[in-house]
Amino acid sequence: MYNFPIGVIIDSFRCDLKEAVKKAADLGANGIQVYASRGEMAPENLSKEKRKEFLKHVKDNGLVISALCGDLGGGGFTVPENNLWKVEKSKEILELAKELETDIVTTHIGVVPEDPNHDRYKIMQEACFSLAEYADKLDAHFAIETGPETSAVLKTFLDS
Repeated sequence: MYNFPIGVIIDSFRCDLKEAVKKAADLGANGIQVYASRGEMAPENLSKEKRKEFLKHVKDNGLVISALCGDLGGGGFTVPENNLWKVEKSKEILELAKELETDIVTTHIGVVPEDPNHDRYKIMQEACFSLAEYADKLDAHFAIETGPETSAVLKTFLDS
């Protein structure tokens, strides 16, 4: 059986990271989700030492990191020119997730078109496949956040 701890997004507390972790623990949460696409938790801004310190602080407060949010904005993975850097940055976030002892990175991918023959559909499909394949190699999960499309459209996209 999979273990999926429920986590609060600590950025919602609008305070520094250490205080936000403490607030999550005080609320009785099991875990936290952390934005890792920008700011002090972005891979390029978080040294190996800082990663260890943060993970220790999380554990010392009785929590786990349930997921990292790797949302890079700008329409998700819909623009091929942007996907080059977005896919690479997402891979870095997946690696960071593993170091922080979580297997899940969530991100908005953009609105999935209804028509599988739409150019944007194929562009999104290529980016998501690349990231899912990379996540598999790390024994991790690249999880998409979306919602405007119907469940049938999303199912078709995921199955493809």
